[in-house]
Amino acid sequence: MKRNRIGISILVLVMLIGMALIPAAGAQKEDNYSVTAEEAFKHANANMISFIAANTPGFENWTGASINPKPIELYDINGKKLFYQFSVYKENKLTGTIDVCADKTLGPSIYDIKFDPKPYKSAEVMKKSIEIAKSEYSDGKIKSTNLVVYSYPSIGAMTIVKDKTTGVEHRIFVDAYTLEEVEDKPATETEPGVWSMYDQILKSGKENNLKEWQKKVMNLPNLQNKQQLIKELILMLQLLKKILKNSVVMQ
Repeated sequence: MKRNRIGISILVLVMLIGMALIPAAGAQKEDNYSVTAEEAFKHANANMISFIAANTPGFENWTGASINPKPIELYDINGKKLFYQFSVYKENKLTGTIDVCADKTLGPSIYDIKFDPKPYKSAEVMKKSIEIAKSEYSDGKIKSTNLVVYSYPSIGAMTIVKDKTTGVEHRIFVDAYTLEEVEDKPATETEPGVWSMYDQILKSGKENNLKEWQKKVMNLPNLQNKQQLIKELILMLQLLKKILKNSVVMQ
């Protein structure tokens, strides 16, 4: 009877180990679809490691590289957070960037990876945007200034200024590389302007994008937590085997 109990315990532990290796398929049930910077960093790091290990073309020079855990937050022109842009460094040199979606309704976690990107000064472009806003609307009140993807892949700063008299809000866009003002008008195939990438992505369907996010999550190796859990379960399994062996000898 005692031996049967131990045998059942071993079976349960084996099942737990198997469950630890299988991602939770129904984990995506929450209503809050925002992604934290910490969660985004895990996605960026896990994908980078995976690409390097698989010898994915373009990642040959990324061996030994590391990701700055403090990303640049990029917003959509509609005011919603769009991406966390992580900088990848090797030997103190910027070697790439990884854009992770800041909302699970935007689809797969990794949206874009750039190799040897041209750096831009976020503080400088935001300052320029505020200066232009104050100049054009001297009686206005600055409500916010953020880095935005104003016409993908173009990045810039967007300052929202509110007219104190009429209450009308105006948007000032400045390109991150040229530091020149971009007119706040819909972009066309021939004319520059701005457009909402967030709204464009959601055209493929919120539910479909959530499935794509979850599919990516299921394929991500949650290395530290999973390995630690498996290690502990294996130690328990070994202990139970010893107990069973001693029980047989005593009989």
